[in-house]
Amino acid sequence: MRGNTVRKQVFVYAGIALVVVAAAVIWIVVSQSPTGRLFEDDQRANVLLIGRDDAGATEMMALLSVSEADVVLFSLPPTVRLHDASGAFDSVAGMVAAAGPGAAASAVGTLLALDIPYYWACDLNVLRGWLDARAGLAITLGSTAVYLDDRTDPALRVEVRPGTQTYDGADALTFATATSIEGSLGRLDRQDAFLEALAVDAVAGTDARALHNAIRSDDAEWETNLSVAEMIQIADAVHSVPADDVRADHLIGEEADIDGVTYTQPNVVETEHLVAALLKGLTLLTPADVNVAVFNGNLVREVARRTADYLLARGFQVTGVRNADTFDYETSYMLVLTEESKAWVLRDALPDDADVRIVFPETFASRYDALRNYIPAGTDVVFIAGAGWEME
Repeated sequence: MRGNTVRKQVFVYAGIALVVVAAAVIWIVVSQSPTGRLFEDDQRANVLLIGRDDAGATEMMALLSVSEADVVLFSLPPTVRLHDASGAFDSVAGMVAAAGPGAAASAVGTLLALDIPYYWACDLNVLRGWLDARAGLAITLGSTAVYLDDRTDPALRVEVRPGTQTYDGADALTFATATSIEGSLGRLDRQDAFLEALAVDAVAGTDARALHNAIRSDDAEWETNLSVAEMIQIADAVHSVPADDVRADHLIGEEADIDGVTYTQPNVVETEHLVAALLKGLTLLTPADVNVAVFNGNLVREVARRTADYLLARGFQVTGVRNADTFDYETSYMLVLTEESKAWVLRDALPDDADVRIVFPETFASRYDALRNYIPAGTDVVFIAGAGWEME
């Protein structure tokens, strides 16, 4: 009798052990397998990629926007100047250091008019080791690139001709991050080429199982809010997208010294339009597509000419500059003659606090009748500088 009791206990414990083992196996399979959540309803997964140097400083940054059909990579310099959560300005690299990658992802998302819920940061040495393990990276350039390799003293001037070259891990990262003679924006073309090569050559050219193993083995090296399963799902999506459906571009802006610090000031309107075109595959309106006539309607000396110069500097086509029919316009107006969307491109380029109304010929009839004979042919929008409008 006692023997039967012992055998029953053994079976019970064995059964419990099997249940525990089965539960562990199920958990591992579920946690390491794609869930489908990232790409529900044909959505895109938007991830801020951050590469750090040996000291932990942000050296490289890009938006990765991936769907099951295409991959978009959008480079940003770490010096780009954005609003942080408090409304103050800081470089995006400064935000990463002060508040973490999540804060930087939120600020970049605001700039690009996108929701960027994920971030994936890593030490660039991890990437270098992976590239060396797979015998380098084949990078294709469409035009000549010139940069300074500061691994030597003095720094070595490097000129790379158009075409495809294979780099080891260290040289590939130097190619992407080295100082440009043209400043921080000057290296973004190289960074675009590097990121596109990562997607097309490194990720797509690596066996899927090896990719999964690399992600799992380096899990401790990542700072991310993605699960391992989600990282694998993103890698699989990039792995399966044809090379022709991988697109790379970068921020539009200009460098400026502010309080002794060099920042990159983004051109918000053009950058937002560029990102939207990349993500949707559409050709969107740019300032170059908008023909504007500028009229002085407030008697401020040279205000129409200064406004025209402001618009020309931002890429608009100015068809004419003259006085309006009267100088008593109570506010500034944008009179739409062709597509309303062109007026919104113009509005986005004006100062945020500008008091400007968008009107149409049928709702602006009496004023339009007085102006129409002075509007140059081909004009899309007439900008009338009214009371309170000044331009330095």
